[in-house]
Amino acid sequence: MSPLEQVLAAAKSITDAGKQPSLALIKTKLGNSVPMPILIQGLQQFKSMSQDAIEQLQALTADVSLSPKSEELSELDTLKLELKRLKEDYQQLNSRLTALESGYRSEK
Repeated sequence: MSPLEQVLAAAKSITDAGKQPSLALIKTKLGNSVPMPILIQGLQQFKSMSQDAIEQLQALTADVSLSPKSEELSELDTLKLELKRLKEDYQQLNSRLTALESGYRSEK
């Protein structure tokens, strides 16, 4: 889901809760993951949409509450992959060091 779609979905869920969407409410719902210009553009676009178009956003609403969490998971997955690569590099370097040390010892 693009940042603009996230803003539209957040505005829809705020409207569904009986509130008037505002930059503050949308920013609170999405966190700091969306830049302010995108928030403004999304809110303006939402306010200019027809009621039919707003109702079509309903499918996106469920994803908004999970958005920051999915980014956190993505960051966690990235860190796990990086840790795995570091472990592999460590094992590879350790093997090379062992081979070099055994070659050095055999030369003496």
